[in-house]
Amino acid sequence: MTKLQIPYGSKLVDVDIAGKLLEHEGGIDRSKTQPKDLDVERIRHALQNLIGTKKLREIVDRKKDAKIVIVVDDHTRDAPTVKMLDALTEEIGEEHKDKLPRQVTLLVACGTHTAPNKEDLKRILGAYMNTYASQFNLEIHDCDAKDQVFVGTTSRGTPVMLNRSYVEADVKILTGDITLHYYAGFGGGRKSILPGISSRETIKRNHALLLDDRAKTANIEDNPVHQDMTEAASFAPPDFVINTVADSSGNLVDAYAGEMNSVLLMGAEVMKKLSSLETDLFDVLVVSAGGFPKDRNLYQATKAIENCYRAVVPGGTLIFVAECREGIGDPYFEEWMNKYATYEDTADAIRTNFVLGGHKAFYMRKTLKRVNLAIVSELDTQMLNRWGITGYKSLREALKKEINNEQLKIGIVKKGLDTLLVNVSSQEKSV
Repeated sequence: MTKLQIPYGSKLVDVDIAGKLLEHEGGIDRSKTQPKDLDVERIRHALQNLIGTKKLREIVDRKKDAKIVIVVDDHTRDAPTVKMLDALTEEIGEEHKDKLPRQVTLLVACGTHTAPNKEDLKRILGAYMNTYASQFNLEIHDCDAKDQVFVGTTSRGTPVMLNRSYVEADVKILTGDITLHYYAGFGGGRKSILPGISSRETIKRNHALLLDDRAKTANIEDNPVHQDMTEAASFAPPDFVINTVADSSGNLVDAYAGEMNSVLLMGAEVMKKLSSLETDLFDVLVVSAGGFPKDRNLYQATKAIENCYRAVVPGGTLIFVAECREGIGDPYFEEWMNKYATYEDTADAIRTNFVLGGHKAFYMRKTLKRVNLAIVSELDTQMLNRWGITGYKSLREALKKEINNEQLKIGIVKKGLDTLLVNVSSQEKSV
């Protein structure tokens, strides 16, 4: 009998079933013998051991009174933004310290996400929120802004419109974390630009490429979504990038700094090793998205389903544990789930009338074609039932109803957004 707790919103819920816990044994050992500022030291080390660029101080010094834009992740991510900003400020140098609030714009890369509120910004930026907000140098990207700048069209036909403050900056810096991503392969690097600070139309055209089978988690070698993002970023390339990689417990494993593509490749290789877990197939798989903010809404949390559902036998059950305190998270996601009842219908809609948010319905219907899905959340259970999903308000109830056979092979995933289950028994096509 496995007795453990898994994340649900800002708390942990009890699990008491006979199942196999699927998680990496490795990661960072946070023992008392390690320095408290280990994360900062790793980031500083990256800034002194660059990949393909000059030191940041040299880049800034080349232009007197340079306008600097630092792009940071929004409230849907867990990047150690404050620690990166501390290290970047230190690296730029004392001689610039007094001028930095005037020189630097912190640009929050929201893509098409809802803008962060004051509490979100406080969590992302800490003391930097007050410093830059008071100087009017804190900007939340708006994908529908009228003053975005056209910088080119990719070879795949994506017209690239970017945030004006970023394009017009003398020094462009990207920060963020490298994570699994279900159709870009990995987050990080170029993703801070597209979708992070791109126009809605640019994002729509890029994301429509996700129908390609190569657009999948942990793949960037021949992934058209990734390649299109990279080409788009090349039209207004950053001068400097710093990205971090964390284990499934949120501990910073390492940081990489320098040229955008080199940083991504190095970090993605580490992230793939950290997150990929080879396993057999299970009759029932219990998957937590990983708690807040990863399960703040269904739109964000479903990435965990995509990472894990192929480890369920066809016709088996995935019990998804995600609080979703903010509801569905996107009106088009909800609209498409109501409008298109099958995987085939959503795929046709993607081809003919792609709408951001609708792609989440595509992935949900793709999952439902293979497995039975039950969701433990704060969502309306009747709505979920209409979609062909069994809704529950408690994990205890879900386990009681869905696991009624002692012979079932059961797996448990505590942090689904950070765990990629790889089926070792077959190399079947993913539907």
